[in-house]
Amino acid sequence: MSNSDKENKIEKRQKPIIDILEQERINWKNRDHIQFYLSERPIAKKAWVCQPTDQESVWPYDEAAGTDGKKVITFYSFKGGMGRTTALAAVALTLIGQGKNVMMIDTDLEAPGLATLFFDEELIARGVLDYLIEHEIDDRASITDYVLDVTNPALLEENEGQLFLLPAGKVDENYLQKLARIDFQDNRPGYLREALTTLLTDIKENYDIDYILIDARAGFHDIGGVAVAQLPHGAVLFGNDSRQSWDGLTQVLRTIAKGHGADFPVMIVDTMCPKAASEGYISARNHFINKSYTVCVENYYDAENRIPGVEAEGEIHFPEFLSFNDELLQGVELYSDGSQEKNQRVNAYKTILTGESYKKIADRIKSWFGED
Repeated sequence: MSNSDKENKIEKRQKPIIDILEQERINWKNRDHIQFYLSERPIAKKAWVCQPTDQESVWPYDEAAGTDGKKVITFYSFKGGMGRTTALAAVALTLIGQGKNVMMIDTDLEAPGLATLFFDEELIARGVLDYLIEHEIDDRASITDYVLDVTNPALLEENEGQLFLLPAGKVDENYLQKLARIDFQDNRPGYLREALTTLLTDIKENYDIDYILIDARAGFHDIGGVAVAQLPHGAVLFGNDSRQSWDGLTQVLRTIAKGHGADFPVMIVDTMCPKAASEGYISARNHFINKSYTVCVENYYDAENRIPGVEAEGEIHFPEFLSFNDELLQGVELYSDGSQEKNQRVNAYKTILTGESYKKIADRIKSWFGED
């Protein structure tokens, strides 16, 4: 049997299953004037499989883009190890260096790591996980109880914007007990979106910030789906030129395209490309651009509207590139105990993270909201 015959056979076998999944119920049989139905009600992955066609962001895009508007941007990678968290930190540092106030939020509750870039673990006490549990049962809880101010003088300069961090939580002997009590499967309809909307609204009302940067869970996780496809005003998707990465990013783009209009800003970032000076950079770069273009044409762009050319910079399919950096392999620490050695180390990391490649990502995000 040829590959095409196998594919046709598989498609015929799968199509009835897909039809069942896409309908809440179908007529099974009619016996003695009694109708019986098969019911398919997904519990998990609702943010991915039950995306409405007119999904609204946490607050309107026009409000976010207006004067003093708060912009919510989600950073996502289908596969782990793509440098997503490091890139979020880099964009945050770039933005505050341009005078913006930034809030970073770690929603990767199963594998938190954003907070440890900026703080010693002993200084991390509470976070998103605690907020999701406590805000429903304690009226006295304030968002300020969970947020950390990033103020280390080795990292920040006086003329820069303010930087805040909402950790995932303190990973200690109680962390898994708390994590087990969060309803990721959304048995209560809309719970995850409502809970995260409350969190973001609390931040909006209590902090004078310009950007909220969300570090989302990798893979098809429920809370990641809400953070990527339901809440933000834009999304930055990280991947490399592997089949596994493209398979995942393709599904994410389909979900976003279903729920949002063509004006919803998305950026694709290649995080494993060769260094610009290397021999294979140009061919690898062109291959990634062409693959990104094909994926977007087939899964994101609306054929009834204008489809941009493959070399159209700034369009969703046209990626930004982050080359592999050996200096970041040992783990990034953006805080110091005041010693000269630690101060120099923090300064060296900051120099890397505010370099041209990360600056392009930050500037492109700003352009989504009319900021030069």
